[in-house]
Amino acid sequence: MNQSRLIWGLICLGIAAGLIVLNLTLPEEDLIFQIGDINMPWVPPVALGILGIILLTTAGQNEETKMKDEAKKVTNIDPEKAALNKRLETMAWGAFLIMLGGFLFVSEEIIRGGWWSIGVGLILLGLNGARYTNGLRMSGFTTFLGVVSVFGGILDLVVTTQDFGGAILLIILGGYLILKPWFDKRQLFGKAEKS
Repeated sequence: MNQSRLIWGLICLGIAAGLIVLNLTLPEEDLIFQIGDINMPWVPPVALGILGIILLTTAGQNEETKMKDEAKKVTNIDPEKAALNKRLETMAWGAFLIMLGGFLFVSEEIIRGGWWSIGVGLILLGLNGARYTNGLRMSGFTTFLGVVSVFGGILDLVVTTQDFGGAILLIILGGYLILKPWFDKRQLFGKAEKS
């Protein structure tokens, strides 16, 4: 039994129960949890309750089955692929640091902020494109960040009156979840050094 999950699950449920009691006994204006302009004091107890239940249900998982599952997953790490991935990541970091230095030198009046986001996104997508062309698995995290950064930069350049960042993030995340079975079938994402 995972004792830390058990303890944290009980703590979360205890805090959630305390917040529920406070929500039921105190006037609404005494408890404040703002989401936008709306006071929603019931959100923290619900979130903590769900987290507590998840922690308690996963606390009883047998550690031996986890160890057996991990033992079954024997991975072959190719040193050539690991070295190539390290070189590609180093080049991407170099491009990112050059771009960051340029961002610090150039004022906002000369180049708008959206261009910098697009540049960072293109660096991340370029890194994963180089991995793909060299037969390495791409990183799902940096691909996701690259797509979000490019779309966020384009929106920053095109639309200045409204903030669409959250909506675009959700749309991209939803698109990724829809395409995830296709990515998994082709094994495009994962550790680059694994064969």
